[in-house]
Amino acid sequence: MNLIKKWKEREKGSFIENAVMLYILQFSNMFLGLVTVPYQTRIMGAEIFGKLNVAAAIMMYFQLLMDFGFILSAVAKISRHRDDPQVLSKVLTCVTWAKALFFAVSLLVVELCISPGLEDNSMRLMYFFYLLATGTNSFLPDYMYKGLERMSIITVRTVLIKLFFTAMIFLFLRTKEQYFLVPLFTAIGNTGAIVAVYWHLIKKMGVHFCRVTVREVFLEIKESFWFFVSKIASTVYTSTNTIILGGMDASGALAGTYSAASDKIITPVRNMMNPISDSLYPHMIKHRNFKLIKRTLLIFMPLIALGCGVLFVFAEPICIGFFGDDFGASILPLRALLPVVLFTLPNYVLGFPTLGAMGLAKYANLSTVFGTVIHLINLGIAFFTGHLDVLTLCLLTSLTEFLILLFRVVVIFLNRNRLRPEEAGKIEEKILDE
Repeated sequence: MNLIKKWKEREKGSFIENAVMLYILQFSNMFLGLVTVPYQTRIMGAEIFGKLNVAAAIMMYFQLLMDFGFILSAVAKISRHRDDPQVLSKVLTCVTWAKALFFAVSLLVVELCISPGLEDNSMRLMYFFYLLATGTNSFLPDYMYKGLERMSIITVRTVLIKLFFTAMIFLFLRTKEQYFLVPLFTAIGNTGAIVAVYWHLIKKMGVHFCRVTVREVFLEIKESFWFFVSKIASTVYTSTNTIILGGMDASGALAGTYSAASDKIITPVRNMMNPISDSLYPHMIKHRNFKLIKRTLLIFMPLIALGCGVLFVFAEPICIGFFGDDFGASILPLRALLPVVLFTLPNYVLGFPTLGAMGLAKYANLSTVFGTVIHLINLGIAFFTGHLDVLTLCLLTSLTEFLILLFRVVVIFLNRNRLRPEEAGKIEEKILDE
């Protein structure tokens, strides 16, 4: 009995530690972003800042390609086989080979399709550094530590990367012509973290690279495919907005206005909820504690609603005081995007943590595809009727987030019998068979 008690306490401790470490990671990202973004916007101005964010939005697609849904498919597999080093080593090797393949494809696409259309060598250099930063970030095996619920290791190294980036920005970014330094410093920091993390995996945890076949690599890719579809679909109605605005206004001012509200305020606030979902996911896959989902929503939703109210009321001093006088146009878009914040946590926890534990992960994937299709249809209608502008994009994004939530709630309600404890064994057998 003592051994069983110790095991349960260790499992609970791992869950709490995982959540705490993920929050430390998110808050460090937010804090260091708050430190550097006002400096960047004042050095570069709205136009250059907008072009930089258009490039970052494009790189999100390459990030999604290289990650290919492994952060979900591999995490679930690692969580189920966390006590088998051979399985963990095989997953690590197959995923790394897959990411190397996707990085090569990304490099080819940038060189053949993007670089020829850029205005000068400085822009080409900036895109190359962004791709390098994206690739090095992708090779960090965060999926391994999330599945093992050992996020403290990756958290420490990531925070050190951010500290390095922050220091370098203040030391070397002096003129708007040096904007390419932003992705360069990120790539350098990521490279150092890769060396440290893989050393820890191999030397301290006994997880190492091993011999795998081409078939095993492509099987890993196949298993992750629908998670990839879900991830890239969810990005369509976020990053694509910035790209569309960049196409509508070559100066970059519209993209800069939208990015200030969306990427620098709404996205960091949404990211504050990621640790809850990310720590719940491996825990729910292993334990299927659905009461924890209910308690999570009851505790956090009132706080989120209160935070949205504060952001709505103080949107003007936040935008102008934080970004500068050039960003007064970001006030209305910020308010229009607040429903996205309100729907984010229920969307996160009712998605893969809940539907995955119910054996219905495919519906979590399908919900984002459904929402994205509706978003694209709405964008088309707005474009052809002449109503496509920053405010419309923000309102449509909020609508999309609500529709995805509605889809997931309906699926859970229709399959509510799977929430009963006696169904856990049947679901486990079904997942392992698949």
